Amino acid sequence: MADYFVGDVQGCLNGLKQLLAEVSFNFSKDTLWLTGDLIARGPDSLGTMEFLYRHQDSVKTVLGNHDLHFLAVANGIKRVNPKDKLQPLLDSPELSKYLDWIRQQPLLRRLPEKAGYISHAGLPPDWKPKLAKFWAKEVQQQLTANNYEKFLPLMYGNKPDQWHKELSTEDKLKYTISAFTRMRYCDVTGRLDFDNKCAPDKLNAHLDLRPWFEFAPERFDKHLWIFGHWASLMGQTTSNRIIALDTGYVWGNQMTMLHWQSKEKIIIDA
Repeated sequence: MADYFVGDVQGCLNGLKQLLAEVSFNFSKDTLWLTGDLIARGPDSLGTMEFLYRHQDSVKTVLGNHDLHFLAVANGIKRVNPKDKLQPLLDSPELSKYLDWIRQQPLLRRLPEKAGYISHAGLPPDWKPKLAKFWAKEVQQQLTANNYEKFLPLMYGNKPDQWHKELSTEDKLKYTISAFTRMRYCDVTGRLDFDNKCAPDKLNAHLDLRPWFEFAPERFDKHLWIFGHWASLMGQTTSNRIIALDTGYVWGNQMTMLHWQSKEKIIIDA
C-alpha cells in the first residue's frame, strides 16, 4: 500500500497514466492524491474525468479553481472558454454524475499519518490549520447542498482579499475559496495578490510581495503542506515543509509525482 501525490493534471490524461505506469500503481492497494485542477486547458478533460471517476475509490483530490469554474460553466453561470477545451466533457451524457462527484470533493485534506494538509493553492497568511479546516468544511457544505448552484456566483471577484473576523459570512466563504484555490503572493500585510504568477526570482523587485508560504513559517513546523496551482515555481519553495507539485505539464514542462512513503519524486517531461 502506497500513497502517490501528483500535481495539477489539467486534462492531461496521458501524462497521468505514464506516471502511474512508472510506479506500477495498483488501484486495489495504492492511493492517488491530487492537488486539484483535474481538468481544463489540457487535451482530454473528458477522458481524465472518466478515468478518475472510474477509479474514485483509489483517488483523493482537493478542488482547484478550474474544477470550481467547471461547476459554474456547467450550470450556465459562466460562459465556456474555448481555451479550457471543456466542450466534450460538457457534452457528455454522464455530465451530471461528474458534476456530483466534483462537488463532493473538499478544498482541504489531511495528509497520511496526520502529517499535515493538501490544498490547491495554500494556507492564507492569517490562518492556522484549525481555521482552515473550519472554513473549508463550510464551503464544502455549500457545494454539497441540493441547491449548490445558487452558491457558485459567490466564488468570483477579487474582494475580499484580506481576512478579518468582522467580514460577513458570505465574504468569509468567498475569501476561503480565493485563498485555497487562487492564492500565490501576498503583500506585507497579508493581502492576497491576484496579478502575479511568476516565480519569486522573476518578480519585479519594486513589488513588495511574498509567497504565501513565507508568512509565519512556524505554522508549518508541525504541519507539512502539499499544494499545486503555481506552475512557475517548478517545485521550488523555501522550505522542505512546503511541497509544490504543479510543474506545468499542461504548458509543456513536467508532471511531478511524490511517493509519500519514500519522499522520492518521479518526474516526466511533457
